[in-house]
Amino acid sequence: MLLLTSQMEQKRLSCGLVCDQLSTLSVKFPWLVAQNLEDDTRDQIFYTMHDPLSRYRCQIPELFGRCIRGCFHGWVIMSSNHPHNVMWSLWNPVTSKTIRLPPLVLKDGDFELIKQCCLSSPPSDPTSVLMLTRTKTPTIVFCRLDRKRKRLRWKEMTYAKQLRSITGDDGFLHCLTCCNGKVFALSSGGRYDPIVIQVDVVVKDKEVVISLLAFGKLPLPFNNGCSTMKSFLRGFCNDLFHIKLGFDDEMAKTTPGVVYLYKLDVTNMIWEEMKDLKDAIFFLDLAHDCSVFYRDAIAQELGGYIHILGEVGRKVIYSYDVKDKTISLSSMSYLEQSTRLSLWECWLHGDQGEIECGTDFKPADEIMEIPVRDDKVDINDTRNEETHILNIPPDVLRTILMEFCGCVEYLNFRATCKHFQLAAPIIRWSEETSLRRRSQMYSLNSPWLLVFDKHRGIITFTDPMFGDKYFIKTPQKLIGDLRIYCSRYGWLLLYKLNGPGEMFFFNPFTKDIHELPNAPYLDSLFFLAPPTSPNCMVAGLSASLPMNFFIYSLTSESSSWARYRMDFGDTTPHSFLFSTIFATCTFALNRGALNLISANDESNVFWNAVVAEAPRGSVAQYYLANCGEHLLLVVMDDELGENVEVLEMKFSTQEWVKIDSIGRHMICISGTTCFCMEAKTPEMENKIYFPRLDSKYGNIVFYSLETRRYHTFNGRNIIQECLKDFIGTKYHVYPHAWIQPSWS
Repeated sequence: MLLLTSQMEQKRLSCGLVCDQLSTLSVKFPWLVAQNLEDDTRDQIFYTMHDPLSRYRCQIPELFGRCIRGCFHGWVIMSSNHPHNVMWSLWNPVTSKTIRLPPLVLKDGDFELIKQCCLSSPPSDPTSVLMLTRTKTPTIVFCRLDRKRKRLRWKEMTYAKQLRSITGDDGFLHCLTCCNGKVFALSSGGRYDPIVIQVDVVVKDKEVVISLLAFGKLPLPFNNGCSTMKSFLRGFCNDLFHIKLGFDDEMAKTTPGVVYLYKLDVTNMIWEEMKDLKDAIFFLDLAHDCSVFYRDAIAQELGGYIHILGEVGRKVIYSYDVKDKTISLSSMSYLEQSTRLSLWECWLHGDQGEIECGTDFKPADEIMEIPVRDDKVDINDTRNEETHILNIPPDVLRTILMEFCGCVEYLNFRATCKHFQLAAPIIRWSEETSLRRRSQMYSLNSPWLLVFDKHRGIITFTDPMFGDKYFIKTPQKLIGDLRIYCSRYGWLLLYKLNGPGEMFFFNPFTKDIHELPNAPYLDSLFFLAPPTSPNCMVAGLSASLPMNFFIYSLTSESSSWARYRMDFGDTTPHSFLFSTIFATCTFALNRGALNLISANDESNVFWNAVVAEAPRGSVAQYYLANCGEHLLLVVMDDELGENVEVLEMKFSTQEWVKIDSIGRHMICISGTTCFCMEAKTPEMENKIYFPRLDSKYGNIVFYSLETRRYHTFNGRNIIQECLKDFIGTKYHVYPHAWIQPSWS
């Protein structure tokens, strides 16, 4: 029996065999199957990422009391729920054949430690072996699937010595996968970075010999401030993929901060970073056993994503757009706590009797002819009646554009077509033109959200109110992997990751670049005066180096950093964030606690005790900002931003006091930068702006202290649709920050 469940109605469809039931699910969609491991209703729920409210409720006998653990060579690997991980079986949804294995017996009896599985080859191959890995024991549990044998049996072997001889350290295997007829895995748990291991499975007579061979190293992308990196491996046919996730333990303990996707060039044995997944998707299950699922050949508008299921209990899926380099959040709040999700990787036959899911697709054999217009047309050709504006004399047109267009309008005009681009020449912002003056008037209405696009070599600016976007080319010196340490006074403090430690001040409005002496990679860096000021000094902290505090003054005659060893007592500083000057004192946050940092001169640097403890403990997220005569703290209880409060420091009692309004001010938060400024328009007052976009429309998301909800702007009007948290928003993976416009 198959049910379609939605918020509005339920429809029953009569179905016969299992393969007939599954044929009603379109092959064009990536389907997730949800199984409640503690429910006896025997239901499985199929739903798609593009329309999660419409769900197919199925009852498939082969899945009763079993949990999907993976899919290899068209076979679904399943384990029993009760008792957990004792009974294992293989099921082919196309042929409805099932292979049941004998009960698994472990000497230590700890079945919870079995996490991942892999099938070396199809069961029709007499050398086919099902392998299971364990998390805290360096062993592989395996069973040979030789159908000619009267009795199948489980065996367990240790690989500790083999792995140690390859990596030089103790560790474990995880992410077993098949590619081009071979089995691969990743090493983990040691002191060194994980490497790819080939798991060689050889069947000699009645014995199975499993050997580990070194295959190659993984690429080492830059963590961009993320303190925790996790690696995943997945094979498909002749392709081997590597996914790298980064998490920031300081500010986002479970939210992915960076995502990298690589594909192995088997000819040259080089990992190449992928810029687009096109019509394929990945699904990573971080909530259970870190399994990696893959589906190709789905509808192109639904492909191109890496879907990441968050930790147990959060019921959130993070969807990484490989091409756009953004991560969107969607909720699964309707699922039970004990529900396990898997991507349905098996092929679904045909679309007969397909239920419409709200998306209109054209048949693949339907070809639409699109007329192509010749773009090589003389802009002075008066016969082209569709371009009357180009009949204006070029000098007159340029004068009109520079006098009456703002920077965004001018660039939108240039982006319309090649003819308009020729009519409107490129103009530097630093030139004394009417365009620059109008750009300043226009841009001073608000800060901009700045994003570095490494692959396209451009910098994008987004206006939070109107949503206008402005693009400039990234200076050649700054092309590559960057980390934004601080944004203040219209300047960015940047660190070039793929080099010898190059550091820069960069003003994207004037395109001025000030080089700083090379420095090691530091946990945090900040500056408290513009680089054009004689009082500008840069300070940084390293939690791992013996000389842990770095200072450089731009007026210093020295060409190197002054280094100090600071004694923090019983405190272990991970980093100092959101540093700000208040009443001639420098304050910063260390895991939510307010600290005072003093630097009288280059020979006297010291740290004072904690001024105030974190009001919500170290679990919450904190952002510090100076607002005139007030020192403010923005608090979010978790990464989803459901509860946001603004607190003010009362120095007389050294306590944080909640306030309900910031009046005519606005607060901008991004990564390691937080600043408060007076809003230039009434519509932007009393709001907190985050570096997040609405997933549907792409507008900047802000939190209103008046409504206690998240909104977006439509011009000067607030869109009435409101969000209670970050579900339904997306954020950039590329380096980004809020920046205040400055032409000096």
